[in-house]
Amino acid sequence: MSGNAYYIPGDTGAGTKLPVGEYEATITALDVVDDVICGKFIADIFKPVYTVKHRDYPRADIKDNGIFRYKEKPGYSYKPSRNWGFAKFCGILNLEQKDGDRITLPYLKVDMMDGFRVVIEVSYKNFVNESGNPVRYPVGTLKKKVGEVPF
Repeated sequence: MSGNAYYIPGDTGAGTKLPVGEYEATITALDVVDDVICGKFIADIFKPVYTVKHRDYPRADIKDNGIFRYKEKPGYSYKPSRNWGFAKFCGILNLEQKDGDRITLPYLKVDMMDGFRVVIEVSYKNFVNESGNPVRYPVGTLKKKVGEVPF
């Protein structure tokens, strides 16, 4: 049996209205989309969820816009240089491993970074959807690691 589904035109599902800026946050979750085709390339996309605690916003969950991990897979092109953003993210969190002249980039799992305290920059993505309605939502970009949960 399938459940009911509906859409309310004009409903933006507005969540937090956290102002643009830098905030301390904790990594609390991770969304992953595997095998996304990007032209001739293929990647896994990781979207950490950062929980910001701010006096005016008791608990604001901000999702990363997405960190692409391009990979070698038969039938697709591969350029290690396309992983610069993923390498930067892993470097900030000390998740990469040096292997001679290359850096091995892990497949991220939430338990690898759950509870890390970080500084993120919050900005907003804006676009007009197919119905002509403006859509605006916050995204976070990792800036630095502050620490891990102390327990």
